[in-house]
Amino acid sequence: MSNSTSHLIQQQMYTRERRGIFRSTEGFDTVANSKGLDTTFIKKVLHPLCVYDAPAALTARGEKQESVYPEAMHLVRTESGDVVLGRSIYKAADFTGLRSAFFTHNYVIPAGQGESPSDYKQWLNTSFVDTYDIEQGTELPELERLPGGSVFPSVDPSGVLSQLQLGEEMFKQLLYAVMMSATGRKKVYIALNVPVEAVASSAKLLLGVLYAALPYAFRNRLGFLTYAKEPHSRKGIHLMFVEPFSLRPGDRNVEKDFVFDLTNSGRVLNVDAEQVRQPYFDWIAHTLLNGETPDDFFKFAEQMLTGMEAGRDLTLSSYHELITLYRIEQGERGLYNERRISVLRSLTDYLSSPDALPRKMRLNDLFLSFFDHEFDRVKDGYIPDVGLVDCFKDYYKVHARSSENRLVEYLIRSLNNAYTARNTEAVTYIYHTIEENPSLGKSYFTKVLGNPALTKMLFIPYMDSQMKRTPDVKGLLAVVHEWGSRYIEVSSNADFQLLAESALMGRLRAERKPVEAVAAIHQRLQQWKSSSTGGKLSPLEQSGLTERLQEASDRYLLTEVELKEISPDQVVQIPFFTRPDLVQWVGKLPAPLKGQAVRLIAAYDWFSTENPEPSVLDGLEPGEVEKVQDWAYSWLPQQLAEGHFARLLPAFYRSDGTGEGILDFARLVSSIRKWAKDNDTMYRFIRWSEGHAEFATPRGGFEPAYRRALLLFFQKEGREGLHKKTLWREYFEPAKPVFKNFYLTARRETDTPLVKTLRRFRKGGVISGIVLVVIAGTLGGLKAAGVIGSEATPAPVTTPKPVQPPVVEPAVPVKEEPTAIVTHVPNTKATTKMVKLLFAFQTSAEQAAFKPKKLDIVGADQQEYSYENFTLTEQNDKEAASKANTGQSGDAKTGSATTGSTTAGGATGSTVGGGTSSRNSADQAGTVTGQSGAGTTSGTPTGGSGTATDGTTGSSTTSGGATGTTSNQGTGSVNGTGTDFNASTEYDLKQYPYRTLLTIWQRLELDDASTVTVDGKEYPLVQVKTAD
Repeated sequence: MSNSTSHLIQQQMYTRERRGIFRSTEGFDTVANSKGLDTTFIKKVLHPLCVYDAPAALTARGEKQESVYPEAMHLVRTESGDVVLGRSIYKAADFTGLRSAFFTHNYVIPAGQGESPSDYKQWLNTSFVDTYDIEQGTELPELERLPGGSVFPSVDPSGVLSQLQLGEEMFKQLLYAVMMSATGRKKVYIALNVPVEAVASSAKLLLGVLYAALPYAFRNRLGFLTYAKEPHSRKGIHLMFVEPFSLRPGDRNVEKDFVFDLTNSGRVLNVDAEQVRQPYFDWIAHTLLNGETPDDFFKFAEQMLTGMEAGRDLTLSSYHELITLYRIEQGERGLYNERRISVLRSLTDYLSSPDALPRKMRLNDLFLSFFDHEFDRVKDGYIPDVGLVDCFKDYYKVHARSSENRLVEYLIRSLNNAYTARNTEAVTYIYHTIEENPSLGKSYFTKVLGNPALTKMLFIPYMDSQMKRTPDVKGLLAVVHEWGSRYIEVSSNADFQLLAESALMGRLRAERKPVEAVAAIHQRLQQWKSSSTGGKLSPLEQSGLTERLQEASDRYLLTEVELKEISPDQVVQIPFFTRPDLVQWVGKLPAPLKGQAVRLIAAYDWFSTENPEPSVLDGLEPGEVEKVQDWAYSWLPQQLAEGHFARLLPAFYRSDGTGEGILDFARLVSSIRKWAKDNDTMYRFIRWSEGHAEFATPRGGFEPAYRRALLLFFQKEGREGLHKKTLWREYFEPAKPVFKNFYLTARRETDTPLVKTLRRFRKGGVISGIVLVVIAGTLGGLKAAGVIGSEATPAPVTTPKPVQPPVVEPAVPVKEEPTAIVTHVPNTKATTKMVKLLFAFQTSAEQAAFKPKKLDIVGADQQEYSYENFTLTEQNDKEAASKANTGQSGDAKTGSATTGSTTAGGATGSTVGGGTSSRNSADQAGTVTGQSGAGTTSGTPTGGSGTATDGTTGSSTTSGGATGTTSNQGTGSVNGTGTDFNASTEYDLKQYPYRTLLTIWQRLELDDASTVTVDGKEYPLVQVKTAD
């Protein structure tokens, strides 16, 4: 504003003249100004304020008297803090006398002046110049004070409002609008219900009342204009009085502003009636209308707002709060009972500013009086609201030293009342208040934990609620660790330890993976131990709480978790297996828990290592072994798929055999066949087993029972591995000789029938084999053509002359027939619980030498059974034995390849078979062919080689006229050593007349694969063609 450092009031005058300061021609311009005003300020700030539009009502009637026209007095505060107080008046004629004009006189009050609360009185009564002659000069003097005197007429608010027909409610609305406008963007437009000539004077009266009702901060913000022809927004003008009837309804220029059209039935726009119904507006209206002064309150408010955040003194809510506090202080205590929380919150708010206590002792005393009142209520059993507790907590933040003990006692009594009334909501928010302030919480808990009765009554229930709020085990342990570490009294408190243990058990029961949860507990407890510094035990360790929680979690696994409910991966995670005192700990457990612990330990030893001992379950009771094996059985397919072969063995280990135990090889192989996705897995297992002693004999090679199980696998499912070159080379060819020999044997055993036949004749030469095949094919063709074997046209029977055959070496060597055989006698209904084996011998000497002591049998289940208790009964065929002694016995056949016809006692018998067999008999060698029903036998010797074609028939008569009929297909070779018995060969029991029946008084299932070994000698278990 000023070019000088002077703090004097500057002046400026503006009108229409022949020339001005800023123009040399006639027109409106500044005609004079004080030297302290610079040009820019005059042009940008003062010129826009130099405006006057004559009222339409006066110009319409051609009014010439200047005094009738209302003056337009304005007050504006600039951005620099200066106050511009001016007035514009109507001039009927300018310097030419030909046209009307106006004259404006402005005072510029420097920043820092005009801040007194009562300055408004001076402003409203300031004197202005009406005219100025430019010829007197263009410089105006600087003033020390505004002209107009120092004594101002008193204003009667009630009389003014009555004169302007403003009711109390309307006045409060207007006051609200003015205060809002002073701090916002909305303008206030008022059209008073007075003649246009009286607008300015009435406006000044109303401004006097409004200023008296405004708090000091608002007074120093308000800008006004006492008259304008029409409403329009001007910078710095908040309150504008306009010509009556100029506020037209629907005017979009003012639709968002505050409008008070008192000329039109009191139309008011944009004022919220509810906002007016507030404590300050009620009080100020009542005070002014009753002739009282509000200055004491304004001073109180100004003092209480000192030190508050910027802008707080321009907030309406501040005065609503302060007037309530002021009235309570003045003795209206009923207001506190109506608004306890809001009053206390207001007090703590105003007392929270820095260094507030010395300046606001009135509020502090008021607050302490309220606290004493509330403390007395709590003593009487009252449970405070959350808002009250918050207020006292906020006060504690600012004045902790003076209020700590009293507040802690207040909280203790309040919580006691809440627990007594079972008001959990009150307990929650009171403790929440305590937790929010660490300093207050420390003071509270220190006092509570120092008193055993308070600890049990207040702290333990609080801890119970804290633990229940935790979502999982991790959260629970965090709470226990926090409180146990913070206060030594907590970790050693028996009730707290019991509560922590109980809560831990509850959390574990809710865990879907209890093993993992217990492992996490151990890990967390270990971290507690490792966090101790300087070798000093933490309070949790000193109190034994850590060990107690660890013990509880371990016992939980034993009591609540069954082995069948968890997987091997979970078993190896169980933490108590690593306890250094595991043996002693298990020994102290009750019997039920001890059994569970033993089972879990066995399962851990089984699956915690890659190569567990098969006897890992030794030492357990048979029932416990069965439980662990049954549990593991369901997890073994996964172990097999992952290649953990050694982990399969304990499931098939039996300790009821000799030595250290045996493996159930048959069930092991059968299970692997069932679990494996393909045969390759089985092949890999077989190769793996070569390197493990459990599968081998002391001399090397596989155990016999294991060999039999593998052979059964190769025969049923694994033949491809032995016969497909790629698989053979990958899996079995690289094996060591002792194992490769077995694989080669299994390979031969699983050859096709044709390959077996060709292999038998391979030693006799290729040509002999071809001849036999051709003969067999020829005979088959003749039969198919009906040349032989036709009953409709029987061929004549001739007896060829005997021809001495030349001595020729046999082309195909034959194997000797066994001198002793054994067959299984089927059970009847009366013999279902015994096994009967008939041993048959060709000579009596062999029978006499048969004195068995030990019998070993491989049953249908591929298991080997040993017997030493059995009975022997001779059942010789005397007739057959007699014939054998005289050399008249019939053909001793192998298979059913020989055909012939004999008649004895009129009975006939027929044997039908197909295949090839070779034998070497003492009384007969050759090829015999015959036709059914011929009753004669014809044959051609072939150097000891006997062949029968498919479809040949023969009949043999057994003693007693019984007729036996058998049907067999295949190829078999029989010798005395018992080789190649897998071919379905049927023996004529007549060739073995000396027979001994061996009876075992136990039940046992046998099949074609079963073997019988007597005192180390293996006997073939064969089929016979007789019914006796």
